[in-house]
Amino acid sequence: MDRSSLSPILHCRCDTERRSLQAYLGRTSQDEHARRHRMNSMNMHEPVLQDHRGLDSRHGDTSVGTDFLRVLRRRYRGLLATMVLVLGIAVIALLVIEPRYQATAVMRVDTDDLDLSGDDAATPTSIRDLELRRTHQIETQIQLLNSRSVARQVVRDLALFDDPEFNPNAGKSLANAAKSGPASKSAGTGNKPLAVPPQLIEKVTDRLQAAVKVDQDGQTSFINVTATSASPAKAARIANKITASYIDIQITERRAAQRRVAEALSRRVEELRQQLLATNWSIASYRSKHNIDPGPGNDANSAQMSRLASELAAARAARAEAGARSGGSGAGGLLMSGLLTDLRTQESATNQRLAQLLTLYGRAHPDVQKAEAELAQVRRGIAAETDRLRQQFSNDVTAQQARESTLSGDLGSMRSQSLDRGMLSVPLLDLERDATATQAVYLSLLSRLKQTLRQGDLVKADSTVASLALMPTQPSFPRPVPILGAALAATMILGLIYVLVAEATDNHVRTAAQIHALTGLPTFGLIPEVPQRKRIPTDVAVISRPYSVFAEAIRTMEGKLSRLLPNPTGNIVVVTSPLPDDGKTTISIALAAAAVATFRSAIVVDFDLRRPGLDGLIDPTGDEKDLLDYLRGNATIDEIIAASAASPGLKAIFVRKPCADPGAVLASPQIKTLLDELRTRFDQIILITPPILAVGDARSVSRYADAVLLVLRWGKTTPDLVQSTLMQFDGDVTGVVFNRVSYTKHARMAGGDGLRYYSKFKAYYDIRPAGTLPSIAQS
Repeated sequence: MDRSSLSPILHCRCDTERRSLQAYLGRTSQDEHARRHRMNSMNMHEPVLQDHRGLDSRHGDTSVGTDFLRVLRRRYRGLLATMVLVLGIAVIALLVIEPRYQATAVMRVDTDDLDLSGDDAATPTSIRDLELRRTHQIETQIQLLNSRSVARQVVRDLALFDDPEFNPNAGKSLANAAKSGPASKSAGTGNKPLAVPPQLIEKVTDRLQAAVKVDQDGQTSFINVTATSASPAKAARIANKITASYIDIQITERRAAQRRVAEALSRRVEELRQQLLATNWSIASYRSKHNIDPGPGNDANSAQMSRLASELAAARAARAEAGARSGGSGAGGLLMSGLLTDLRTQESATNQRLAQLLTLYGRAHPDVQKAEAELAQVRRGIAAETDRLRQQFSNDVTAQQARESTLSGDLGSMRSQSLDRGMLSVPLLDLERDATATQAVYLSLLSRLKQTLRQGDLVKADSTVASLALMPTQPSFPRPVPILGAALAATMILGLIYVLVAEATDNHVRTAAQIHALTGLPTFGLIPEVPQRKRIPTDVAVISRPYSVFAEAIRTMEGKLSRLLPNPTGNIVVVTSPLPDDGKTTISIALAAAAVATFRSAIVVDFDLRRPGLDGLIDPTGDEKDLLDYLRGNATIDEIIAASAASPGLKAIFVRKPCADPGAVLASPQIKTLLDELRTRFDQIILITPPILAVGDARSVSRYADAVLLVLRWGKTTPDLVQSTLMQFDGDVTGVVFNRVSYTKHARMAGGDGLRYYSKFKAYYDIRPAGTLPSIAQS
């Protein structure tokens, strides 16, 4: 793409930038024509602006990783200091902290006897309820192992009250106990061991509980008992003693409980036995008094009465049947016997045969007569048998009536006796029920007592020792590898936190990219800070020491600025700053000196009428005329122009004393006349103005300028300060210069510009004559 095709784009970008600057800075209509003139002049140098402003945009596509590495490079010293500090603390802690050892004994909780069925056989226990029971039992065992009774027993058994680890005053306690020893022996106590105060036992118990940890091993039925001590052997001894003491205490307590239960059951069984004997004697006495036979009882009487009632009903039925038979021979034909049946059969057969004979032979025939005689004889037999049966049935009726009467009497007598016996058996039944209940309770308690006595020798604890604690070979704390690893991770985290905090709190402007992103202005140079021992007058440093870093930076800055100026000669450049002591006087003198060094004419005019001074350039103690004399009409231009003693080609117009009314002086028409005359004589006119935030003189002078250069103190200027300066200046600012830059620190901070390679090209500035450079004056 050729230059002609780029021109519309460049003009468009310049117009867009001009409009944004106008909206931001709030330009006034009074100076619009002059600003447009200068902006049109700057259009000619747009490629140069692109060179200054495009640094950040050309590298705007840098990755986040690259930016992060730059941040780490800027803060590597603090990062390393943080890492060394944390690692040093970790190493010191490893050397100072007393090692602690942990020994773990494992116990198994017996959960095999959990009943899978509930109290009611009809409602079986669910798996969830069984798991809850198991969890409850394990938690109970953990609480018991953590109990003070177990810890107190371990303290006594292992004499931990004499151990300095658990009793720091162990020696004093023994000494106090020894003082009372002879007195106790003289009192007749013999060689009994000295009593340990309960308060001391409780304090040592507290320390022991703090050194012991009891927890469940995952979701299993195992419990870990872990003891911590400075001695590995002591840690194992304490862990094993806790498990043994717990088992002994639980077995002892259970046996004692069983003895108490057996004694209570024995007393209750004896009481019930005496009560049962008394009740049985009462029952026997009552039976004897009321002649009550201890037989079958009411049930037997009821069965006998039922039997008599049944026999009575049967007797009445038999009597009725016998009466019916005895009286129903004619009509009912109820009289019947085997013989009578045979006779009636013969009678029927004889009648049939007689009827046949009569039909065949007639009544006179002998066979007929014989048949009639047989029939008569049969009928006589039937009559005799009928009479006999009637008599028999009559006798049966009489006998049944007598039996019925007897059974009825017996039944009535038994009913009467049963009623009497029922009234007498009420108290007896109460006594018998009392005896039965007492006997049931007695037998139950007796069985329970025998079972308790049998289980006395089978008592066991709910937990057993699954694994004894072994003496540890490595300390549990401090462990060098985990601690150093954690310290290393902490150093990384704290280092990153330091970097983030340092970056977040560092709100100073240091790079051209920051200025361009903040204001859109180009940066013309990064002027280095010269050490105090190497400082010489600014014009000498630029003109007579061209090999120095300072001179190279000034020449670079002046060259960039010159390419932006609209005219080959007669350009006015205003140099100002946000605050005092930012270095605007040094930059002004250096700019003029750089122009003189390149065979151009330059003059420095001091418009800081409140704090005037061109240090190192003009001696203000002479009697020469100054700027105020010219403005009052007391001197000509030639009379107020002074030359530098060290660099005669460098001219200056100074102010000897502060002015009473700087605003009125700067509003004088003579200012424009002076500057117009200077345009005709010099290639560059450098105007030094007061700080923008202090007074408005810079704004008043800038209306005559072709360029305005803003000097910023490197590492001291904040974004808010820059924005406030531009807003208060309310005019065009051509560019920015950073003064008093530490090249080494700037390169280390990796700002993204060329100075990050300073360590590679700084050797070019070391070629200089031998000798020590005098001091450089800075404002």
